[in-house]
Amino acid sequence: MRKPIRAHLGHMLWLLGAVIPTWGCIVTSPSPREVLDYGFNTPIQTFQSFVVALRADLPHHEYRCFSSGFKARNEISRTGYLLFRDELLKEQPLLRWALERASRKPERYQMEWGSNGQQVRLTVDVQGRPLHVILKRESYVTVLGKPENHLDPADTWIDEPVGDLQSQMYLFLLPGGEALGAKVPNPHRDLDDFVSLTVGREWKIEDIYLASEARP
Repeated sequence: MRKPIRAHLGHMLWLLGAVIPTWGCIVTSPSPREVLDYGFNTPIQTFQSFVVALRADLPHHEYRCFSSGFKARNEISRTGYLLFRDELLKEQPLLRWALERASRKPERYQMEWGSNGQQVRLTVDVQGRPLHVILKRESYVTVLGKPENHLDPADTWIDEPVGDLQSQMYLFLLPGGEALGAKVPNPHRDLDDFVSLTVGREWKIEDIYLASEARP
């Protein structure tokens, strides 16, 4: 059985600190293009989004890059992640630099797909050391509504993970098969305040560790 993710990341950072010289511990801010590319549509985009969030010092956006399984195993909420993340970066600040360096070589990424196509192992080069990033495809449904204060972002009415969009009838073919329909739980709100409905699938980080650590 593998060690908890905290041990994986802590050991990963210790090893990186041993092989990366301290003069290289410089983190550059992400470019506007990198920030605009933030998303979870593909495994590589999700990993790159995590790197961008680290470099931009946006822990809430880092948190969004992790899977529901990662969050459950580590018993972390959005607020709890701040403590989890800050402790790791305080112990080993070279994590930022290492992931930034890895992100510059997408042509050297290797991908190994699971049998069902819902999980992938992304191997990223970090100064000759393979960094394994396990990603899982997750389904979700989100409904946004008009905020009370017009200066605030849209209000989140529903934001839930979904086991399977089709079998649970969140996504289905309409009669005739020429159009798709989507169904979500009733938000019990005034639909005049409705802003958007999103039903989709996205890739999230399930685990991350160096090749020298225990195998899954």
